[in-house]
Amino acid sequence: MKKCLVIIAARGLGDLIYHLPLLRSLHESYKEKLIIISNKVNHSKDVFQNETFHEEIVYFDNTRLSFFKTIKNIIKIKNLINKFNVENLIMTGSPRRLMIPVYLSNAKKKIIFGSGKFFLNKDNKYSHLTYSEKIFYYTENLNLPIKKKDYFLKISENNKKEKSDSKYKIFISLDSHHDQNNWHIKNYIKIIEKLLINNSKIFINFAPKKKYFLDFFSSEIKKSKQVSFTYHKNISEIIEIINSCNYVVGNESGPVCLGAALKKEVHSIYIPLHTPPESKIISNKIYYYNTDKEDDESIINKIIGRILVKN
Repeated sequence: MKKCLVIIAARGLGDLIYHLPLLRSLHESYKEKLIIISNKVNHSKDVFQNETFHEEIVYFDNTRLSFFKTIKNIIKIKNLINKFNVENLIMTGSPRRLMIPVYLSNAKKKIIFGSGKFFLNKDNKYSHLTYSEKIFYYTENLNLPIKKKDYFLKISENNKKEKSDSKYKIFISLDSHHDQNNWHIKNYIKIIEKLLINNSKIFINFAPKKKYFLDFFSSEIKKSKQVSFTYHKNISEIIEIINSCNYVVGNESGPVCLGAALKKEVHSIYIPLHTPPESKIISNKIYYYNTDKEDDESIINKIIGRILVKN
């Protein structure tokens, strides 16, 4: 019988980074590789591709469905859990449509982060915390014999060789989850124009469905040999590109978390109404810019100054 299965319902890339201490602590404590069942939209197979704590990662569909489709999905997930015949099951969230198959499964010990004392009830004790803080505190409450605190991603030897490239490179991320935390593209364009004058290599990223973002850029930027657009790249390729860069600039979102987890100097812009500077738990090499407290020109000048003074 396997000792531990972890279910990750979270959707975001950053959310996966916040799971790293938990997953490493479980792996070290149980002396056995984990089975991970993960929301298919979070790309965990790509993000965790070089990690050694998992034996297998299986995707499941966590989409909200109609009543009858939800019932079918509950049965499907319960059967998937039972297939692995595990002793301990940990789910790092408490959506009710996933709590049901967990409770119905044959796992001996079931722990659901955020569940209450009663069936399908939720615990609001940590409701005021950010997602990263919740994962941290629930992990602490497990009282595992070995506790890991490392949020940095492992990289392959091939990727390590790319880091020796002497040309300084910058990864710029233009959008965020649900576009709630988007700083205006015109501000990023000003940063890009100033960096191009200083002979830097720039990778510009946004979601594939937002190809219309290209319309914001001048023909000079789009034709520049110093600029590469990465919207068509998969997550594994994006991780390789970020790892080859010296700096990551962007909205507080998944790519910023990836940059921090890959030990890059990160410049994160956030709108406090929608997004707190949650990535600070990952690394101390992050500069934060609060758009409510600083005007656009001040943020632009600070980012440019901090990058160019080191080059």
